[in-house]
Amino acid sequence: MSELIAANSSELPAPEINELVNEPVNGLSASEVRDRQQRGDVNVVVLRSSRTYKEIFQENVFTLFNVTFGIILVLLIALGQVTDAIFSGFSVFMNILVGVAQEMQAKLTLDKLALLSVQQVRVRRDGETLAIAVGEVVRDDLIELNPGDRAPVDGAVVMSQNVEMDESLLTGESDPVAKQIGDIVLSGSFCLSGSCVFRADKIGNESYAVKLSQSSRVYKRVFTPLQKKIDVLVEIFILVLIVAAFLHIASSLNSGRTMVDTIRYASVIINSFVPAGLVLSISVAFAIGAVEISKRRTLIQKINAVDSMNSVRILCTDKTGTLTQNKLTVKEIIPFGDTDGDSLRELIALYANLMATQNSSAKAMAAYTDKPRSPALAIGEVPFSSSRKWGAIAIDLDVTIMVGAPEILLTDDDLLEQSKQYARQGLRAIAIVTSDGSIELGKNPALPTQRRARGLVLLEDSLRPDAIATIASLQNQNIRIKVISGDSVETVTSIARQAGIAVPDDAVFTQATLEAMDQKTFSQAAASGSVFGRIVPEMKRRLISAMVKRGGYVGMVGDGVNDVPAFKEAQLAIAMNDGAQISKDVADIVLLDNNLAALPQAFAAGDAIKQKILSSALIYLTKNIMVILTISFAGFVQLPFPIEPRQMTILTMAVVALPTVWIAFGWLKTKRIENFLRDVLGYSCLAGLFGAIAMTIGYIFSYYLSGWALLKIPYSSTMLNSETFQDIARGQAQCVSTLIGTLFCLFVFWSITDISIWKMRSFGKNTNAAILGFVAIALGIAMMLLFPNFFQIEVPDQFGWSMIIFLPTSSFYILRMLQSSKLMRHLPRYLTQP
Repeated sequence: MSELIAANSSELPAPEINELVNEPVNGLSASEVRDRQQRGDVNVVVLRSSRTYKEIFQENVFTLFNVTFGIILVLLIALGQVTDAIFSGFSVFMNILVGVAQEMQAKLTLDKLALLSVQQVRVRRDGETLAIAVGEVVRDDLIELNPGDRAPVDGAVVMSQNVEMDESLLTGESDPVAKQIGDIVLSGSFCLSGSCVFRADKIGNESYAVKLSQSSRVYKRVFTPLQKKIDVLVEIFILVLIVAAFLHIASSLNSGRTMVDTIRYASVIINSFVPAGLVLSISVAFAIGAVEISKRRTLIQKINAVDSMNSVRILCTDKTGTLTQNKLTVKEIIPFGDTDGDSLRELIALYANLMATQNSSAKAMAAYTDKPRSPALAIGEVPFSSSRKWGAIAIDLDVTIMVGAPEILLTDDDLLEQSKQYARQGLRAIAIVTSDGSIELGKNPALPTQRRARGLVLLEDSLRPDAIATIASLQNQNIRIKVISGDSVETVTSIARQAGIAVPDDAVFTQATLEAMDQKTFSQAAASGSVFGRIVPEMKRRLISAMVKRGGYVGMVGDGVNDVPAFKEAQLAIAMNDGAQISKDVADIVLLDNNLAALPQAFAAGDAIKQKILSSALIYLTKNIMVILTISFAGFVQLPFPIEPRQMTILTMAVVALPTVWIAFGWLKTKRIENFLRDVLGYSCLAGLFGAIAMTIGYIFSYYLSGWALLKIPYSSTMLNSETFQDIARGQAQCVSTLIGTLFCLFVFWSITDISIWKMRSFGKNTNAAILGFVAIALGIAMMLLFPNFFQIEVPDQFGWSMIIFLPTSSFYILRMLQSSKLMRHLPRYLTQP
């Protein structure tokens, strides 16, 4: 061994990687590639950052609400009520049109941005290794795979450097699969360790992943917390709608309504009960938000990740490449015992240069030591993996060099403590040990019991320049940061504290301590811990899973193969663009500039989008609840139906559709809403009740008292029959009721834009909302008054106009008074008292 690492040994070039196992393979020639391209033997792929156009169209059009409502419209048209059908469906058609257009526009933008993170593959052509896009692979191309690379096609292995593939995305089995020459590599699997070259035999639609429709980039509909709440709300509305439908049919039969009126009013009921526009506005807001966030060089691969960003309260991050720059350099090497510095340097050079595939640590060591001087050849290798925490090279001089975590390789307690001292300084300490003879290879290689400690390699990796400011900004947004790393716990703790993360001594855990815990203690440790060191990929996954089960909404930032299991458990997966391809494939978000500083801005943008959605939900629900209760109250006192489809369209467009569009595009700034159940659903129910009371009172009074006003008309000489008189009374009552509801919804809209009708100064502080509100209400009223016959109304008399002004104003005033009363503040406590 002394001759092997003698300082005066003759310097020989290190062998090429290809010479370790097989002869070099040249690959296709340029002419062969052209022939295959002309034949169409090209790996045709579709880049997707979101849904396909077909999926966007189907999910916006073919919903339960749209299908049901469409049947009603068809029946109206069949009965000759074309105008009513157009007005009943106008707002729905406009919502669909806007939703589809916005999502398609967002998809175009995101797909262009997705080109920046497209998978690149290395192929051998004419004896050279080229990096090409995955869509440029042709049949029979020789493709190289290194750790983190995802196989784009199927094919047989022609060269293997102890490669281990992870096929869990295809088979669900998490155990690595070793591949030898002749074995098949499946598309969608990715390289865990080692390296290989395989031939592209099955490409495009022939590949295994495409046939199973289980490629990691397939769009999956995963619902965010806000979407789940809205969906539950919609389901409740639909259940109530079913009951209301039976009551409506019974009422129509008892009152002798015609089939035309029954269907017309059914369209109003369906439109009121199902907040389809709200569901659609959420999709539009997500699409607009994804485009807005993409301006910060952040690619949204799943559209509802916009809401997930706002929901994250625990953010788990790797250390290397996220908090640090992943630019490892060797600071120092520390020999042990009788091993001198030159001998240790030679051992490091042999390991770093003879291994099949260099990771970042090996590249740093190779740069520090340069080429080995010993004429040694590798006869076996155990590739380094995150699970083992060590790797080894057996050379032809009957010696095995092992490199890895000190706590795994070192057996001397004093040497182990020495390595921990360096780790506490924020350095990565890597142990170098040797043993005589070759190492046992196979699926689960074992360390030899007799190992000789040779020394330590101390690597340093500085914090990203913006890491401290980024961590502070995230913590200011009430996001708790946890660091989960495969590095030593001392190193990770030091780096975390340098980045500004509070790390109490009792919040630090290692793989060994976690493995010794029972399930309950483990769950508590996952929740309370701040730093987790020497963690293998499977333990990362378990930690994330435990946090999620305890109710935390967890995001995970990473860039390597070892982060993939955790990505699949996290509710928001964020990958660095220069990370392993497989990590980008399974991530919800890709940071294109590899910059963690983009996250606070993206999270803030996600919060702004959520505020828009909550504001839109408040307006939609208030209007729907108000109309539903008004219909119920009118039916209870056995009055004619209080609102026609055409009048409903004016109400919806003026104070619901237009305001929500303005809010979605960011033209208006709304007040902050914190709680969906209290501030949106609770307020909407209360406001809807008060609005319905105002509409019902106006409807009843106008219906019964309008006749008095008609009798006072001096030039009225025509005798009105009972049916005509009733139609006039109903027309005026419906006009009064609709305008009351419109004004009341306007006050609600102004309230969420911080305008108070009792404080004139507030109109000047938010002129956009004031002007847009006045314009919308003026247009709505003008259309009804200019075309009274078309909208089936009678122009209100003086008494009617008095109610239009007084009732919504007084009702909204009482609502505001009730909100600020002690009763409302203490109501939750009163309800929970025994």
